Amino acid sequence: MQPQNEVGVTSKAKLWAALLCVLLLIVVTFVVLRSGDRPSAKLRNPDLEYLKAVNTVTPPKDPELLFILMTEFANSNLQDEGAEFFSARLRKFEPQLTPVQKSLYLAIIGLLRARHASSVPLLKRYGYVKDTIATLDQAKQLSGGEVFVVNWIAGVVHAKLPGYFHQREAAHGELAWCLEHADKAPHPAWLREVYYHLGKLALNDGDTAKAQEYLRRSGYSDFDRPITLATPFSENRASGHAFAPRRITEVVPGRVYGIN
Repeated sequence: MQPQNEVGVTSKAKLWAALLCVLLLIVVTFVVLRSGDRPSAKLRNPDLEYLKAVNTVTPPKDPELLFILMTEFANSNLQDEGAEFFSARLRKFEPQLTPVQKSLYLAIIGLLRARHASSVPLLKRYGYVKDTIATLDQAKQLSGGEVFVVNWIAGVVHAKLPGYFHQREAAHGELAWCLEHADKAPHPAWLREVYYHLGKLALNDGDTAKAQEYLRRSGYSDFDRPITLATPFSENRASGHAFAPRRITEVVPGRVYGIN
């Protein structure tokens, strides 16, 4: 048999070990819960953070920076945060902005809000969408209806809205304007969604022949596609996939040309 004092020491050691384990478990649980409650504790997209910093200092001279940041917000599934970010920048920079610059900010806000609408509680969604439509209308007004990207965003958003918002006619007009002014597009691939959504509108109107013609010109194989693409990729059976269309450049004026 063990002496009584040895038994007591062993019991105390086991007790202290048990208490230490419980304490560690509590600390770990507390840390995990705190990290789960703080969005800042989650990993962030470094490209997104960089572009936010660039667009926070001053309005960018190149509007492409605005749309690259918009895309990063959308790809990170942070549409609501993106809409709030651009709204804050618009309020901050408004005295410095031209009407066209303001229209770009508003169009981006409208597009991000439209993508976020499905996450808004059902009872608040109708009013949220109506406010989004008003934002896009203001963007078109400030642009004078002459900025391709603003009309493109408005047309794509309006085309996707349910019928009870009564935006089908507006969508058709905006998308048709984009076709008529294709030379103002950032690059030809922006017409892909224009053809696609005009085809969807024609399909809903029962004009199957016109719908299929628009679909063919969009480059999509059918009307069931999960995402919106405005990238300049191309595909054909002979050359396969290309991330950008081929271009002929004039290396030496009138004499030497290159294709890439």
